Amino acid sequence: MVISQRVFWNTRVIQNNRQLFNEEQATIDLHPEKIVTPTETFQRKQVFDASYRKSGGTYGFLYLHTIKGVRTFMVKESPEPWITAFHHSRK
Repeated sequence: MVISQRVFWNTRVIQNNRQLFNEEQATIDLHPEKIVTPTETFQRKQVFDASYRKSGGTYGFLYLHTIKGVRTFMVKESPEPWITAFHHSRK
């Protein structure tokens, strides 16, 4: 593995007649030949680009531009090191 980026998502749970939100986390792992997300694995050549947009709140958004469309992931810290490693691995 070259580099890993933590990503987050919220799940909704009903307990004792109350709605609760749980934050969960996983990683997106950049390998020389593939990219592994919490739900999908892409061959390196199937991902065209990666970009980041900072939000005004706690989260920002990491975008993977793939042959299957754009995949969006919530991040708390800047994924710039991950994106830099992604672009250098394309060369």
